[in-house]
Formats: sequence, structure tokens, C-alpha cells
Amino acid sequence: MLRGSGLLCFPGPLLTSRSSMECMNTSMVGAVLAGGESRRLGQDKALLPWSGKALILHPFEVLQEVMSEVVVVTVSGRSYGDLGVPVIHDRYEGLGPLAGIHAALEWARSRPVFVVACDLPFVSVELVNHVADWSNEQKVLAYTSDEARTHPRATVAVWQGRQQPLFGLYSVSCREPLETRLRDDRLEAWRFLAEIETTSVPITPDLAFYRADLLLNINSPEDLRKGAPEGVPEPPGL
Repeated sequence: MLRGSGLLCFPGPLLTSRSSMECMNTSMVGAVLAGGESRRLGQDKALLPWSGKALILHPFEVLQEVMSEVVVVTVSGRSYGDLGVPVIHDRYEGLGPLAGIHAALEWARSRPVFVVACDLPFVSVELVNHVADWSNEQKVLAYTSDEARTHPRATVAVWQGRQQPLFGLYSVSCREPLETRLRDDRLEAWRFLAEIETTSVPITPDLAFYRADLLLNINSPEDLRKGAPEGVPEPPGL
């Protein structure tokens, strides 16, 4: 067990069910970002049916297996009340995913946040744990110590050669530089990562949990048709 880290975890297999509660992170919290406009789909992608439930519930439930608190971040006017998930709203409306990360960090207060986009239905507990690497005590201290509150840093997945800013861990000290970018209308996530200390974690075929679709996101009707599990009907209008 990592003492003082907030990680209640004993040696053993990775957590596979929420009910087992064998490993629950209390220092890091999770946020599913669902503020996009879904222009190419013509409807809120978070609510698209996927394997018998709303698309957003897949990444949400994965984060629930790792962290003690998980929230959905979206724009005003969306509540997802029927899904029974906690929801917060962007303070900077209409400014894209950086506004969602900023809102999550405000909600988390003094804790780092692991963010996942709502349109990633194939992510897994193993993938989250691999990127967060919360079994590494140095990593825990880097994100929870007093120094972490003044030194912005992030750890993000790299998929097919590209950084994935919407799948990764952000320190609480990212909040202020994010707010500055939002006020200045500088909204490129990759530029923000270039400005802070960012660790890139390649997701490669040699990993035991690797699948070719792990970070496949659903952005268009074609993505939906290609990625949908067998037997899942297409939503009306697609």
C-alpha cells in the first residue's frame, strides 16, 4: 500500500468491478468531458446508444472503478439527469475542451484530475491506470505535494503518434494557466501541453491490455457504424 498517497490499493490484479473496491484512488478524481457540439452527428453524442446504454456511461464507469469521485463536465442547459451522474458546467462557455478541463480542476479544488472525453467507449481500467501510473510513489508526490500546486504538469496518452489531451492527468496548478488561455481566447490544447511540463505515455501494441480501438473516438456517423459493437442499432437519422 502507498502510505500517505491517498491510494487504497494492495498488491493484486487490477480492479475489474466497482463493487470489489479493492483499489480506490482518493487523491485523484475523474472527469468526463461532454461539452462538445457534436456537429457531424447532429445530436448530443454523449447520449448515443452504445451497447445498451448511453455512450458517455462507458468512460464514466471506467473512471468509477479507479477513483472515488467522478463528475461529468458539460455546458449549461445539459444535465444528464436521467443518467444519474453528477454534473458540473463550464465557467467559460463555448470555449472547447480547455474550458472543460478548467471547470474540472475548479471542482476538484486541491486534487489532480484525470480527464476522459465522453466519446471514447473503448477505454479500459488498465489504460487509465497505465497513464496515471498511481502505483508510482514519485508520480503521486509529483501531483499531490505542495510543489505540485505551483508547477503545472500533465500526463497524457499518445495514440498513433499523437498526444491525446482529453485522456490524461492534470495537476491542480494547471488551473491558472488554463484560465489565462481561456481569457485570451487561446484554445489549442496541444499548445497548452507544450507550455507546461507534459509527460507523454505511448499506447503501443506490446502492452498486455492493448487493443487497436482503445482510443477510437466517435465523431461522425461513419465512426459510429465502424466502431459500434455487433448488434448495436444505429440511432435514428444516421
